[in-house]
Amino acid sequence: MKLVRLRLDPWPGDYDGPFQVEELEEAAVGEIDPEVEGITWAAVQPKQIERPQPLFFVDGVRRIEARVIADDDSGRIVHGLFGSVASGMVRIERLKAVFEDIRIRRYIVLGSGLAAEPEVMRIGNTELAFTPYSVAETGPAAPLLGMQNLMRTEEASIAQDHANEAACVFADGPLTYFAAVKQRTVGVIKRLFKAYLSAAHFALVSRLAPAERTPLFAIIDGKYDRFSWYLRVGVPRLMDHDVAGVLRMEVRTGVGLETAVELANLSASCIPAFAGDSTRDPRAPQNLLPIGALEQELRHRLGDSIAIRRAIERVLFERSVLKEN
Repeated sequence: MKLVRLRLDPWPGDYDGPFQVEELEEAAVGEIDPEVEGITWAAVQPKQIERPQPLFFVDGVRRIEARVIADDDSGRIVHGLFGSVASGMVRIERLKAVFEDIRIRRYIVLGSGLAAEPEVMRIGNTELAFTPYSVAETGPAAPLLGMQNLMRTEEASIAQDHANEAACVFADGPLTYFAAVKQRTVGVIKRLFKAYLSAAHFALVSRLAPAERTPLFAIIDGKYDRFSWYLRVGVPRLMDHDVAGVLRMEVRTGVGLETAVELANLSASCIPAFAGDSTRDPRAPQNLLPIGALEQELRHRLGDSIAIRRAIERVLFERSVLKEN
């Protein structure tokens, strides 16, 4: 019987693991160019450069306040939700880090193309306004996906609004929602769903030392063309799998190859210093310290979930009573 060696995924079991790639292909999938940087396919050592000022880290969080079923007298099932979205950024300049441009949005999201009326909930002296948002899809998951899209769009807006102030913006997640393709914005992807590279090229990822990166590779899909690279930000333990502590990073090809190489070198030089600590964040080291702190602040800014839920229940109850009478 062949010996099977088990390697640990360091993230806790109540999180989906950061390495979700199902299978490595013999050849790269789609139009992938691993030679775009024009160097040997080998680990790139980090260059010691002075950290430019300032750096911005952008992220968002979302929360379902209540799920609903909408009744439009058609007999169909329309899924929906009341949801809150918080987005913002951390500005890091020299030894100072501050939260900036925190945006709180609240929505009533309905599926099946149905739109609700705006709602205003009163909690003490505070009014919370929920804006209608409609998605065309029908399933139970459709409203949540709609709220996810709203959050990603807001994150992209924040990053694009401040890109000209920053030496670099690091945005949590891929750059799918970014309309500006020439800004110095790097997408930081901590959960890997697709390898993009062939098995032979991806083998380098497992051999990266901390702060080393792969050469750039181009991902050409005709819509979100981008340059990408893998970067190891943490040291895996002996029992961890070989891709533990690795991020995939990307920039849109609109920045140009020279700027993309510059940003890749910048990320390798400074991002490992921001790697998360497993004693404080179960998604460490991929969930970077500024992002983890921002997520905590944003969840606090969303307000008391119990009080908001009660306000929603009160409004819907009073409306039901009026309808009965």
